[in-house]
Order: sequence, then structure tokens, then C-alpha cells
Amino acid sequence: MPHAANRWSYRPGISDPIPATPLFDDSILADHLVAELLDARLVAVFATLDPGGTIHAVPMWFAADETSILLATASRSRKMGNLEADSRSTLVIHDSRPGFEVCGVSIVGQAEIVRGAEADPLVRRVHRRYVDDDGEVPAAAREFLESDDVALRFRPQSALTWDQRGTEANSALRASGGALPLLPTEPRS
Repeated sequence: MPHAANRWSYRPGISDPIPATPLFDDSILADHLVAELLDARLVAVFATLDPGGTIHAVPMWFAADETSILLATASRSRKMGNLEADSRSTLVIHDSRPGFEVCGVSIVGQAEIVRGAEADPLVRRVHRRYVDDDGEVPAAAREFLESDDVALRFRPQSALTWDQRGTEANSALRASGGALPLLPTEPRS
């Protein structure tokens, strides 16, 4: 494994977000911003490499573990085929608000595929973060959740965080009232 300082590939002329922090190995999940993002109920973007060399990026639910990030998926999904050929992957978790009220992390790592009985409690752990299992789950929703029969144990190797929330630019834009609200799509009925 190369020296930690060399594992994040910097390219001349390309800048990282400011303020940004590169992280490596055990420091990733211990970082306060990463922990804050993992504790929030957000949707991450998980990217794998297709055999043809293109990136396949999809939104996914997640749950933090002691040394990894858990994801739940279907064994017949495209991302599974990609991971069976190449376990390298990237997970982006961000919290974006109007203006410069943004923070996030892009994590590069390896995804271990967990199948069978060992996957079941991990899949349930991810689902419980997003679906209230105290009440009756509607049949259509239950069927959709049951399609997740595989867990992914994503192990971080390097990461880059960004946090604009405390910047002077964010404070000034917020004080001026100039940050336009983000507009979500409408729920479908």
C-alpha cells in the first residue's frame, strides 16, 4: 500500500473545495464531519466501474458500522455485477442547503459483498434507518425491501471532505438573503 500522502491523487491545475480535508484509512470514519454525515438520514451516491470503463452511480441508503459503511442491494443489480468484477468503488454523502450551506465527503474504497444469512441482519440494519418497522409495512413496500438480498460492506481507504457552512462567503450570502432555496421534485402519487 502506498504512503498515505500519495494515495489521494492531486492533479496540477485542479483545485479541491476550500476548506477541504484529505483523510486516510482509520481517520476517515473517526472524522467529525464524516461522523455527522453518517449519523444523518441522508441518501448517498454509490459509484462502481462498469466493464466498459464507464461509471455507474446510484442513490443508496446506508448505515455506519464500526469499520465500514453498510449498504443494501439486490443480487441481480448492475452494481453487483460491477463489484463482482472490481470491488473498487466510491461513496459520496453530502448535505446541501441553499447558497454555500453545503458539506460532504467523497470516500474511495473497496466493497465487500456479503451474502446469505450473514447479509440479512446487515440489510435490516440499513432498512431500519429509513423505514419505520414498528408499524405495518405496506405489501408493495415490503416486496421492494425484500429485493435487497445482499449487503455491501464498504471499507474506506481515502476520502476528501468539504464544509462551506462556516465560511465567510456563506455567512455573507445568508445575511444578504441572496441564497435561493433549493427546489425538490414533487412527490409522485
